[in-house]
This record gives sequence, C-alpha cells and structure tokens, in this order.
Amino acid sequence: MKIIILAIGKTDEKFISEGIDVYLRRIKPFCPIEIEVISEPKNHNKLSVEEQMLKEALLLEQRITLQDVVIVLDEKGTTYSSVEFAKQFERWLQQQKRRLVFIIGGSFGIHRQLKEKYSTISLSAMTFNHQMVRLFLLEQIYRAFTIIKGHPYHK
Repeated sequence: MKIIILAIGKTDEKFISEGIDVYLRRIKPFCPIEIEVISEPKNHNKLSVEEQMLKEALLLEQRITLQDVVIVLDEKGTTYSSVEFAKQFERWLQQQKRRLVFIIGGSFGIHRQLKEKYSTISLSAMTFNHQMVRLFLLEQIYRAFTIIKGHPYHK
C-alpha cells in the first residue's frame, strides 16, 4: 500500500519544509509515501468560509478513489496515543486497498461533507497551523512504523 497525504495549500515556512523532507526520507524505507499539495481554490479570498471549504472538499474528492482508505484530520476526530495510533495504522495498512490517504484541509479546516463520509482522527484537541500538521502527521506515521517494527525510536 502507498501512503498519500492530500493537503490544501503549499508549505511556506522553510523550517517546516525541511522537517517534512526529513520524515519523508525516514518513512520511505518502510512504505512509498508522498504529499500531494492541492492549490487553494481560485479567488479564495473572495469566497465565504463555507464556500472555500466546500470548494476545497470538491478538489480533495477528485483525488480519492474507491481503492483508497481515507482518513481525515480534524481536531474533533478520534484521538489516539502513539501506540494506539500504530495499532490502528497497521490495521489500515492491512486492508486490501491500493492507498492510505490522509486529508489535511486548508486554514479553515475540513468541510463537514468529508468528515461525515470518512473516518476522522485528531492529532490533538489543540488547533495547529495546517502546514505544521503535515510535519506532525509525518512524525507520527514514522513513529507508528517504528513501533510496529520494534525499532527503538519510540521510547
């Protein structure tokens, strides 16, 4: 199975991009992984929050297939400890699907249409910058692989 992270908007901060690259390199020996950045909708500054979130949801849906296990990141989603996440992550990887797709919304979050359709997880009850969530998710994916493989990274 391949892991795909669908994310709205580019990562502007160099330090976040560098961290993302570190964890992508660490994960690749375990599993193919990539981040697919989706541009914000045209004229997004002129849209209401609801309109922008709906347009983003439609852009995200275009990249999802029936062969995907889809997980939406949302602050109100299911929370896991790292060990619990590793167990759930392993179950997702064992499904007979082509890709494990994580969705990270834009600055306003994820439209309810996606949250109602797919499983949701939360990295924390706190709200994080949507760019930083990419880095945090990658670290937890790497940590999950090391827990599954018995690697000493997770202490």
